[in-house]
Amino acid sequence: MVQSLDRALDVLEALAEAEAGISLSQLTAQLDLPLGTVHRLLSSLAARGYAAQEPDTRLYGPGPRLLAVATRAARNRRFQINRIAQQELQQLTAITGETSNLLVLQGDEGVYSEQVTSPRLVRMFTEVGQRVPLYCTGGGKAILSGMLAEQLQAYLRSTALYAFTPKTLTDPEALQSEIAKARALGFARDDEERELGVYCVAAPIFDRHGRCVAALSISGPISRFTPERAADLGPHVRAAADRCSAELGYQAPVG
Repeated sequence: MVQSLDRALDVLEALAEAEAGISLSQLTAQLDLPLGTVHRLLSSLAARGYAAQEPDTRLYGPGPRLLAVATRAARNRRFQINRIAQQELQQLTAITGETSNLLVLQGDEGVYSEQVTSPRLVRMFTEVGQRVPLYCTGGGKAILSGMLAEQLQAYLRSTALYAFTPKTLTDPEALQSEIAKARALGFARDDEERELGVYCVAAPIFDRHGRCVAALSISGPISRFTPERAADLGPHVRAAADRCSAELGYQAPVG
């Protein structure tokens, strides 16, 4: 029974990956299964609407029932970003000793949606629900680093870059250079750009469509954040954000 289930799931995955459809013989060769076994599985899946066969080409593909189930599953609370991020935030704060945040993209701004505060006496606190610009916050720059080139250009054309501190990047070219560095590193930094005395390290989160929808960040006083410590903590933040992306169904491009 378990073997049959495994094989049926293998067939479903193969059908989903075959964008132009796949023949019975191709499917049999790909899965290295007897032709009769694959045919029986396909017949059962087609009867339930999970597989379908084109009448003219005789090629198989995913059926409408599979899409309907996936659509309903995507609305399940299991895939809500706040729920997914909560455990990662707790682990980040436990590892780093700093306040961790979930920043969610809303329009051209970020909204702090979840937070786990640092246990230290001197710590950073940002009110959940607060809206902040993207260009001068760690989480915001992480989101910008995850955008497509045309999305980033549209953002820069429509956003006035005001200086919140002497360190705020208000030159579009300088900001683009900083975002390119963040993209290469896998995490962004906010070195007193939104508020003096505050340092932040953040990484982007992607949904199943490959869209950058949020970022995880850790923040603390500049007295505890040397460039070396930020470089050490960055990969931890990126790994946590990557796990959130995977839980949302994101598959990173290969190569």
